[in-house]
Amino acid sequence: MGLYEELEAKKAAGEELSLDDLTKEHLYTMFIHEQKSDYLISQLFNVKESKITYRRKKYGISIRNSILDDYLLVKTEHAKEINKKARAELLIEGNVTMIAKAITHFAFRNGPVEGMHAHPNNQLSEKDMETLNKFMVNRLAYIFKLIIEERWIELDFLIRNTDKWCGNAWDEAIPDDGGTRKVIELMLKK
Repeated sequence: MGLYEELEAKKAAGEELSLDDLTKEHLYTMFIHEQKSDYLISQLFNVKESKITYRRKKYGISIRNSILDDYLLVKTEHAKEINKKARAELLIEGNVTMIAKAITHFAFRNGPVEGMHAHPNNQLSEKDMETLNKFMVNRLAYIFKLIIEERWIELDFLIRNTDKWCGNAWDEAIPDDGGTRKVIELMLKK
């Protein structure tokens, strides 16, 4: 028995279902996994269909987002195949420079350092930026070369020793996609 049927049984037994008790997770389950329409869910809670539609949109629950999650979070077998193919096409020796440059822009250049460089006081000169960019690209190229060549012992040594001696007192990392998910969503809307 699915969630919708459980709630339907409670309602049939005389329990009044309150929209305030409808969590994001329950709405997601009924709409995406159990494929219940806004209309059916609204009838369950004795509210207008528009209230369910509004709540679903507020939570970002849509078939499009569900499909996007399935692929970006690699939840389906088809997504696993596509992900494996993307990995094979990306992680090749000929892409090391492209990867290093893109990651440098993503993780370094397009962040606070660009503000320092573009600031009217010009805290970082053009020469400073060239030096920093070249350093970052070359170091990242080395890291991705280790990944592509599956040199895990060397990568493990690099990561553990660098962390031990240089950066383990820093704050915990908070993954930041830099807006990548939003860009993908916008591209898919075209």
